[in-house]
Amino acid sequence: MINEEKVRELFNIALCDSKSDDSRVQKQSASYYGWDYIWKEGLKSFFTGTFAFAGLVVMWVAVNAAELLDRINKLDFKAIGVTIGILYIAFMAVYIFVTIVVYTARYKAGRREVRKYADHLKAVGRIYSREEKIKR
Repeated sequence: MINEEKVRELFNIALCDSKSDDSRVQKQSASYYGWDYIWKEGLKSFFTGTFAFAGLVVMWVAVNAAELLDRINKLDFKAIGVTIGILYIAFMAVYIFVTIVVYTARYKAGRREVRKYADHLKAVGRIYSREEKIKR
């Protein structure tokens, strides 16, 4: 005789296992505590954001190269450095804030899926233990 509850729980486990697109996030978020996962991603975003900002500055210089060469003797490099520094800090603050928001949502969704998967495993374990007690 087929145990419908057992089949339903095993189907839910198989369904959770078949979701391969979210499994990487679930596995990563399951192996870290919340803030460890988020700050790890924030640190990676710091380096990525720094490269992105440098790329944007290089592109801006390339686009405005003719104007910059015409005014090279009149430029105030100290003011340009301060402006670029302020823009960098603002850019990185926004970039890391967005990273924290995104990875907090991903972490919560991953933990929710892992918790649901664990609940299904516990239900299957209870079904098997009940069956073992009945067989004895």
